Amino acid sequence: MQQWLYIRTLLGHVPLVLKLLFAVISSGVVAGAIVHMLEPERFTTWFDGIWWAFITVSTVGYGDFVPESTMARVVAIVLIFVGVGFMTLLVTSFAGAAVSINQSTKEGTIAFIGEDHLVIVGWNERSRQSIENIQKKQPYLKIVLIDETLPQLPKSPKNIHFVKGNSSEDAILKQANISLARSVLITAKHSGSEFTADARTILTILAIKGLNPHISITAEILTKEQLANAERAGADQCVESTTLTGAVLSSNLLQHEASEIVNQFLEYSQNDLISLLPIKEDLIGQPFIDVLTNYYKKEMQIIGLKRSGQIFFHPHATLSLEKKDELIMIKFNKAT
Repeated sequence: MQQWLYIRTLLGHVPLVLKLLFAVISSGVVAGAIVHMLEPERFTTWFDGIWWAFITVSTVGYGDFVPESTMARVVAIVLIFVGVGFMTLLVTSFAGAAVSINQSTKEGTIAFIGEDHLVIVGWNERSRQSIENIQKKQPYLKIVLIDETLPQLPKSPKNIHFVKGNSSEDAILKQANISLARSVLITAKHSGSEFTADARTILTILAIKGLNPHISITAEILTKEQLANAERAGADQCVESTTLTGAVLSSNLLQHEASEIVNQFLEYSQNDLISLLPIKEDLIGQPFIDVLTNYYKKEMQIIGLKRSGQIFFHPHATLSLEKKDELIMIKFNKAT
């Protein structure tokens, strides 16, 4: 009795699809073996009998083998009722599983199993635009979107994996396979107060760093007061979007041509025409004006430098370059 209960418990853990597959194979093999023994002159080998059984079960019915004796036909009738029933259930189970997986993918409940991917937290116009820009530059980069407000995967952009849930929960981050991700972009949630949005962002940073301490995180922060907290939490780059947007709006209001200049810089940045260039050994100690002239001849315009985390546009001509400096460089636009 205990052995029977053990067997029932063991079979209870076997997926239905595997049970049906086993039933189809078993019924086909048994029926094929029986007809081979009943009509050895027509079904000359075991394989001929099994072949006929599976053709019958699949309702194909080639007609190359046909049982003639009464007993063999009785076996065929039983096979049709039993085997075909199991086959129908098997096919519908496979179809149901495929539909279920597709629906689960849309609803964001399927775990991502790739690696070296980009994780974007929050669905909004900024994240949508970021995904489109990234896909233009790196079309083969895998992107995982985490959001708890979307009912299902957005139709556009394409080729992203959706994970629905709270980005500060370990289970959701593990579902996005954060431990094997390349980098993370966290966009601020604008519903509620700006302080609450920043607190949520910082909590997400802490959760991500707890699972992957070495991952690169870029975070959108709405209030200047929370920048230091975000950096302490582990953010590698922070974008203070409200200050940036406010500066652009006020500049455009006071100087109408300012927005055109900012937009042009953003377009240059999106096209990888603006970058930071490390200082070469032979340039250490040279004045900025000499380096500027040298790079201009190479069709690269130097507009400033980065030193100790600070950006200096149009520094003094006699400023000597140091080893850890980085030049802010604009490549010439070939279209002009």
